[in-house]
Amino acid sequence: MFPEYNAIHYFIDLLALCLILVPALYFIPQNSIRRGILAFMGAYLLYFIAPRLVLFYVLFWLVIYVLQRLVCFTTDKKFGTAVFWISLLTCLAPMIFWKLNYEEFSTSFNLITNDLLSYLSNTIWTIDLARAIIIPIGLSFATFRAADLLIKSWLGKFEKLSALDIFFYGLFPPVQIVGPIIEYEEIDKYNKPKAQDFYDGLMRIAFGLVKVLLLATLLQKSASIFGNYETAQTFKIWGFLFIYTWFFYLNFSGYSDLAIGISRMLGYKLKENFGFPYFRRNITEFWNNWHMSLSRFAQRNAFVPLGGYRKETQYLAVLATIFVIALWHDISWGMVIFAAYHGAGLIIHRLYSDRIATKERDDNIFLNALKIFGTYLFVTLSFPLLVLPLEKAGAFYLSLGGF
Repeated sequence: MFPEYNAIHYFIDLLALCLILVPALYFIPQNSIRRGILAFMGAYLLYFIAPRLVLFYVLFWLVIYVLQRLVCFTTDKKFGTAVFWISLLTCLAPMIFWKLNYEEFSTSFNLITNDLLSYLSNTIWTIDLARAIIIPIGLSFATFRAADLLIKSWLGKFEKLSALDIFFYGLFPPVQIVGPIIEYEEIDKYNKPKAQDFYDGLMRIAFGLVKVLLLATLLQKSASIFGNYETAQTFKIWGFLFIYTWFFYLNFSGYSDLAIGISRMLGYKLKENFGFPYFRRNITEFWNNWHMSLSRFAQRNAFVPLGGYRKETQYLAVLATIFVIALWHDISWGMVIFAAYHGAGLIIHRLYSDRIATKERDDNIFLNALKIFGTYLFVTLSFPLLVLPLEKAGAFYLSLGGF
């Protein structure tokens, strides 16, 4: 098993760098210099995790730079569609191989990148050799950011971007290890921060730190239930499962708060990634407010193209969208079932919504509370599929029933 990197150390280092970055970006007039500084700082932060990460992502985004220009150049050519699909599959290939062959890909990632460093610098190779064996941190987020860029380039929304633009987008420090999955447009323009931006950014950072360092830390031990459910009492299994859902949410949304707050102070306003998803009245509202950057990506690139707004194709589009979201997490039978479960819930809700003429009442507190709890319970029951292999998830579900 490969150790997971503790992302809070990355953000603490980034916050320390912000003491220099924020005033530097504020007073530097040239946008190209700002982008160069942020790309360098992103690489600098990866270096302290492991130099091999810098090499990997420099090569990854260099390939994306070539592919983006190739897609733009061939968009109006006869073979443009074929070039686009080959480019998109090339972009997705590392993430797919990683999720299909976790151990093998992670081992190769560490060995090959470390060996390559020996050709560049013996000193850096030695430093990297002392670092822990790690997974390719941030690869899923980077892959979907890159895929979004290629798709929009094929659709004609972007001209050829410079290498600096690509590396700035790829190595943008606040989002490169735990997201959100930002769009290029979100950081295309620098907005010199005002007093309100600094205040909002600092408050958002404070909320993120409270979530990650205090609340999520207090709830973290709930994850142990997935390892000892066979000997635990039924009520404890249920209780720890409920607690774990809050740990998962607070931890993930806390890092999103940190990314959004830091970006705001740096002069970039990112879109929201979470909107109190556990307080939504139906499964559609939940997915519209849970990991919204991923949901927006899937909506743009699966739901809309497959006819999500057309009556005759809407249900196919819903299924495709939720499958994109699920398989982004992991390519496994467990996630296929996860997608089918949530897809069924979304379709049933759509069918129900289409059949009622009146809008949901907002003034019935009891009914709204019942809907919120029902939606939360529906989501909670899918969490074992996110955490456990399919065979163990089945045993976990039996233990929820006291078997």
